[in-house]
Amino acid sequence: METVTLWRPTGPKELALVEASGWRAWPPRLPDQPIFYPVLNEDYATRIARDWNVKHSGAGFVTAAEGLIAS
Repeated sequence: METVTLWRPTGPKELALVEASGWRAWPPRLPDQPIFYPVLNEDYATRIARDWNVKHSGAGFVTAAEGLIAS
């Protein structure tokens, strides 16, 4: 099976919730999050984390997850 890497920019509050899940689940969107979306490009995720998460929460992080591509 083929896999794809999904990159997810996130702020510190959301990252703490992911950590609390044992790194196994994303929480429901936080009230100040307009949308939830992973991206296919690490550079783009880094720009979002830098330009949006840092501006709104003081820090930005990029997570990565491997997912199976459905056929």
